[in-house]
Amino acid sequence: MAQAAPKSLKTLVLRWIWLPIMALAILALLRLVDPNEVGQALASANLWNLAAMIGIWLVWLAARPLRMRVLLGATAPATPVGYNDAYGAHALGNAINSLIPMRAGEFAMLWVLARRAQVPIPASLSAVVLDRLCDVGSALGVLVLAILVMPNPPQTLVEGVEIFAALLAVGVVLMVLAVRLRKSAVALAAALLPRRWHDAALHRIDDLLTGLGVLARPAILVRAAALSALIWGLAVLSFAAGIGAVWPEATLAMGAFTVGVVAVAFLVPAAPGGIGVFHAAIVFALSFYGVPGAAALAYALVAHLSTLLAGLAAAAIWTLLNGLDPREIVRTPKPPAA
Repeated sequence: MAQAAPKSLKTLVLRWIWLPIMALAILALLRLVDPNEVGQALASANLWNLAAMIGIWLVWLAARPLRMRVLLGATAPATPVGYNDAYGAHALGNAINSLIPMRAGEFAMLWVLARRAQVPIPASLSAVVLDRLCDVGSALGVLVLAILVMPNPPQTLVEGVEIFAALLAVGVVLMVLAVRLRKSAVALAAALLPRRWHDAALHRIDDLLTGLGVLARPAILVRAAALSALIWGLAVLSFAAGIGAVWPEATLAMGAFTVGVVAVAFLVPAAPGGIGVFHAAIVFALSFYGVPGAAALAYALVAHLSTLLAGLAAAAIWTLLNGLDPREIVRTPKPPAA
């Protein structure tokens, strides 16, 4: 009898990580929340608040490429990237991440930047890594600010944020050391990786660390931090407006804490679109402010659907306006070679 082919890594991850997490999150929500009460909360939601939530989120989508352009200008100064291409890379990346697991949207971003703006893959990869690092740092920042103004925050919550901050600090320090000691870092990678991977991996690691040298340029970091404050400020406003649709006592602090918790929840493997995890994170976050589970889940459902549709619509419109065939991206599972 022929031996069965081994299951792909994608299948194993989907079956043993994403699906169980999604199932556990959904089961927990069903046990905690009465569906009839969720329906009542949805029926009585403030439509003006929901409109504000969606409008601010569209501005958020338009603001995100601004930071990417700053980072690309530092990692690929010889190939200037226009706003249109940066917007398209972000729009397609977000849309694909919402539909396909294993962060496939990141490859789409690299593909768009290489195809339309001729940005070398190592330079665009460095910019994407820095962009994500800015998001993680911003999530920590809004969490800390929200906890500082939270009346009597639970000690376990404070300790959890402290651990997150410590891990982030260690990660940043290790990254900075790898950039400053680039040759040693590449030598360490050569010692750890199988020899058959050396030709394919070592020069890419070297190029990536070269691009991450932006971490040693304070002017770029200041501009990226300022744009991060704008981007995450818009996210906080959008979340606060949406929460206010089902809970009139909503505050900016509630929006900040909720968006921070959602961002941290998405650091762990999640199903495409964050189904289940997104909703559970919002219900968990709003429980610290006394928001009933039904109202919190009602907001989570509306926020998830509206942001998902807005992101997909933005990607579809950009694709049509720029004459790009989406099937080309689907047929390109890996970014083009540098």
